[in-house]
Amino acid sequence: MKTLEELLQGIGCVGEVFDSTGEFTEAGSKAYHFLVDLLYDIECLTGKSVSCIIRELDNICEENY
Repeated sequence: MKTLEELLQGIGCVGEVFDSTGEFTEAGSKAYHFLVDLLYDIECLTGKSVSCIIRELDNICEENY
């Protein structure tokens, strides 16, 4: 199982995803927004809601970082 950091690096985040305070770096934020936009595009394509997935990702960010 991949961490959120590994996932974001896998979709193109170059460099660190999080800074020393646990906040997204500029590159990490850009990758996270790309992922969220991709999920919403998949929702439009399939008609299946991704809101619970995005909520869970947001919770992971708040809890672990």
